[in-house]
Amino acid sequence: MRRSAALVVAVVACGGVLSACGSGSTPEREADAVGTAASVGLEESAVRVSFAHDAGYEYFDGTVFVLHDGVTVVGAASAASDITAGDRLRVWTGACAESFPVQCEVEAVEVLDLSP
Repeated sequence: MRRSAALVVAVVACGGVLSACGSGSTPEREADAVGTAASVGLEESAVRVSFAHDAGYEYFDGTVFVLHDGVTVVGAASAASDITAGDRLRVWTGACAESFPVQCEVEAVEVLDLSP
């Protein structure tokens, strides 16, 4: 009986984690970076976004965010390949390499406005 209860708890916990990852939404915290896509380059398996940060987000000065297929994109664009220079962005990051410019894994991007 004790083994069954532990198994149920583990399955429920894992299910919650997996549903949060695959939900197609942004993390439930403030964005790590807010700014504009200064330029966008399409590669074979990723989109590279040169980021122009807003005031207060100087940590990301000169950063190029690499958006792989698994990165969640929401808002005014439905995919990373829809992002163009001039679009306003909110970006959630994971681990960052302390370099200049900083290099961060991207968790999610919200496109606030599409450029005209």
